[in-house]
Amino acid sequence: MGWYKKEQPTPFDDLPLAGLFFLDGDLLAKLVGRSWTVGEKYPMIAFPSEEEFEIWESANPERGGILHIFGEMDLPLKGTRDEALRIATHIGEQCGYVVQSQGDNQLEVWGQDEDEHFLITYDPQASEIRDIAKLKPEESAPRPKIPLLPDEIRAQLPPLYSGEEQGLEAKALVKFFTPDSSWTWYATEFDGDDTFFGLVSGLEVELGYFSLSELEEARGPLGLPIERDKFFRPTSLRQLQQEHRKDHLR
Repeated sequence: MGWYKKEQPTPFDDLPLAGLFFLDGDLLAKLVGRSWTVGEKYPMIAFPSEEEFEIWESANPERGGILHIFGEMDLPLKGTRDEALRIATHIGEQCGYVVQSQGDNQLEVWGQDEDEHFLITYDPQASEIRDIAKLKPEESAPRPKIPLLPDEIRAQLPPLYSGEEQGLEAKALVKFFTPDSSWTWYATEFDGDDTFFGLVSGLEVELGYFSLSELEEARGPLGLPIERDKFFRPTSLRQLQQEHRKDHLR
């Protein structure tokens, strides 16, 4: 990733990469008044849409390089649409981006900013990105809401009442929290529709039922919506209860 000396070979020189070109560091230095790019070149890819993206070296040469789309959304140039969907979905979950498959060979991705909205088209025969087009707000659907309970997490939660015999040893699989207050919800079971059972830490620390729809509508004191902790690891109700009761005593 980064600049190369003009006389230095790059990992992309011998690859059949359509649209490959190099930014001229000498010209850039004149334009921005900085000398550190003098004698350097920077690899880029231009697509039929006329959009241009940085390309970085990949640890796996079969990937053909890594395209920097925006923010943390970096995808391999070569690979199938479904492989890219898995990568992009993982990045989206960590960064709050939205990723959707379109048809058999496209990905639609939304970042945090209005101009971070792209349609990525794959060539199924060559297994590589064929084109990346920026979508304008007036020409596309609005950014979908990120579900508070994604389908893959929903499927992992045991049915309601299935863990009664485990008592406090039952493990919470999901944590929800208000980023602008101390309220926290841990779910061990779900009815598949709207009702969770688990631990709630708010004014008190108690076991009980709570509603997905209410969590989706609730706002904290600063107006911020409830979020799911993407880094939470399954933890027993007993351990969570002890930790939050200690916090309440401070």
